[in-house]
Amino acid sequence: MKPLIELKNVKKIYRMGNIDVKALNGVNLKINRNELISIIGPSGSGKSTLLDVMCCLNRPTEGKVFIEGRDTSKMNDDELAYIRGRKIGFVFQTFNLIQRLTALENVMLPMWFVGKPEKERRRRAMKVLNEVGLKNRANHKPSEMSGGERQRVAIARALVNDPPIIVGDEPTGNLDSKSGMEILKIFEKLHKQGRTVIIVTHDIKIANKTKRKIHIRDGKIEKEVIK
Repeated sequence: MKPLIELKNVKKIYRMGNIDVKALNGVNLKINRNELISIIGPSGSGKSTLLDVMCCLNRPTEGKVFIEGRDTSKMNDDELAYIRGRKIGFVFQTFNLIQRLTALENVMLPMWFVGKPEKERRRRAMKVLNEVGLKNRANHKPSEMSGGERQRVAIARALVNDPPIIVGDEPTGNLDSKSGMEILKIFEKLHKQGRTVIIVTHDIKIANKTKRKIHIRDGKIEKEVIK
């Protein structure tokens, strides 16, 4: 069986004045279906860049990224947008919610981009809000919610198009330890439901909850630990 995600000799180089900065320096990585993975490393190690490249938010300078066996380097912008919209759900440290919209409206938004009718958007959004325990907060705006609640809205938004891959970029970074553990439990539940879950973190306590830890430093995979 082909890996769900595969990176082959991936490099990402940024030009900073007269200096080339190698954010990724020859990464080879395979991620299979229904894995629960953490990518861990210090600030500046390249872990967020790795996530961006593997999730088609950024193209590599060199190397290839495959999603479900398809070479993303051969895809045009519309095809990459389809991958990001249908195959991957994103959860960010800063939540990235639209402040003027309610929780329900924030969760409905990704379905608008893929052309789902309004009735279906509302029904599906309410369903996933209920799954993350926020059905009763559907009509509240982000400013009326705690950090943990806002992150649960963000998770519901990531789930609403039913993607096989969920990625979190420091998803507990802005939360207290109790709220962070509650969010991690949701990720663990999503994994048990059959999704591939990838969490970027600098927190070893979070990483230790995953079945596979990928340690990255200086743009390279330093080691992997599998339970």
